[in-house]
Amino acid sequence: MKKRLALFSILILMAGLLAACTGGGSGNNSEGTTELSGNTAENGVKEGGTLLVGLTGDPLSFNPDGTSDDYLYPVAQNLFSRLVKINNDQQIISDLAEKWEISDDGLTYTFHLHPEATWHDGEPVTSADVKYTLEAIKENSGLAVESISGITGIETPDEHTVVITLGEPDASFLGYLAWYGTFILPEHIYSTAEWNTGTSGTPIGSGPFKFSEYTTGVNVSLERNEHYFGQVPHVDKLIFSIITDPNTMLQSFYNGELDVFGGDPPASELQVMMQKPEVVMKSSLWPSRTYLLFNFDQEPFNKLEVRQAVAYAMNIQEILDKALKGQGQVAETFISPVYDWAIDDTYKVPEPDAAKAKALLEQAGLTPDGNGNYLNVTLDIFQYDVYQDIATVIKDQLGKVGINVTINVSDYAAWDTQVVQERKYQLSILGGYQGPDVGAITNRIGTDCPSNIMGYSNKELDQLLAEGGKLVKEDERKPKYAEVQRILTEDLPIIPISEYVGTNPVHQYVKGDPSSAEALPFTSFSEYNYVWLDN
Repeated sequence: MKKRLALFSILILMAGLLAACTGGGSGNNSEGTTELSGNTAENGVKEGGTLLVGLTGDPLSFNPDGTSDDYLYPVAQNLFSRLVKINNDQQIISDLAEKWEISDDGLTYTFHLHPEATWHDGEPVTSADVKYTLEAIKENSGLAVESISGITGIETPDEHTVVITLGEPDASFLGYLAWYGTFILPEHIYSTAEWNTGTSGTPIGSGPFKFSEYTTGVNVSLERNEHYFGQVPHVDKLIFSIITDPNTMLQSFYNGELDVFGGDPPASELQVMMQKPEVVMKSSLWPSRTYLLFNFDQEPFNKLEVRQAVAYAMNIQEILDKALKGQGQVAETFISPVYDWAIDDTYKVPEPDAAKAKALLEQAGLTPDGNGNYLNVTLDIFQYDVYQDIATVIKDQLGKVGINVTINVSDYAAWDTQVVQERKYQLSILGGYQGPDVGAITNRIGTDCPSNIMGYSNKELDQLLAEGGKLVKEDERKPKYAEVQRILTEDLPIIPISEYVGTNPVHQYVKGDPSSAEALPFTSFSEYNYVWLDN
């Protein structure tokens, strides 16, 4: 299950978020946006209207906890609620749980539910719903089944209190509750529904918007939940317009048929859009990274000197400029900078040094052939424009130090079989989310972990990762992850390339989007109850 989720995230989180197209608009109201009702609050906020947000595909179901479904995820953040959630600054904030406590030993989590929370059908949200949801995820092998596998007990001392007990401390537990596949479901609805598809009729949640209508290939329409326990939405309706073609999506935004794009602009459009005064673009750094990886089970990259040579041959800034067109941030460390408290600046990705790269190749016992190449290697990637552009720049950089690279591009299924399942490759490129806790890096580098497709193993590293994952306080965890960075610098199983920086363009008249100062402390990254339209 964890392997399937991790690999799905590679495609959806990186491909979907990075490749999605957006554009700048005129800032004028268009036929695609409903006129406001004219109600203006004393604080200047205008009530009413319809917010149109882009969505690049149809949801697979309306069970947000069933399976990986990034097309449902932005919709689900408005329909459903979690105990806690993550905002655009990667902070864990309140949702159904208005407060919570963690015991000193890190084994007991006590959540106090908002007493006024109700389901969209008017029934109260209770601790029994929380217990049902977490148990149903386990029983049905839901999306978060491994993330919550450490739960050994769930008690409901009253209708608004939930006590969760873990078998051992897990610093990432709260983060996973706030992330993916942990939306609290109404027991009286979902206990009688088919788990994989959710309710066959109207989805019932407790979020700021209620389900109105879904037309396949057209849109998912939601309406304001007047009884929401938090900020009641300012807009009357929230419509996710399903547009699968990137060029059509771009033009729809330009034409004012979308108020919020719902993703990132293409790399080729980024600089153009940043110059448009009628478009607002806020950046958010995510613990999502792209990196080059080596196969430790095959020559020549089972030799440290060869991996080091590749690291010194690469110029990450050049990759960012040429391949990513400046979209993102140069990766300088082996842990995402989102977790700045864990970063040890002593251990960084090597700076480019072509002479040192060649010296390391010779130190590895290699000699150049008649064409001046020390090595002829293959870089296997799946079809994804961003990876292909990155691979092209890497090929050029490695070629300058005598490493001749052949790029092999295949569809995802073929790549998965060859690279992930059979491990028949030398070099590859991977990416995806490495959160919601710093310990999530374990999945990428820990021995036999799902996304460690390098065949890399270091017992000392495994021990440090295990110890760091059981500590809750940052000051106690920091030394463990400093040592993790030291080992990664020494072993070089991967070479980090870029950090994902999310930019979701909106028209200037869209106020209170999830990245705004007023919404950030209270909303998840696709939650639109604070939005109002100033047009």
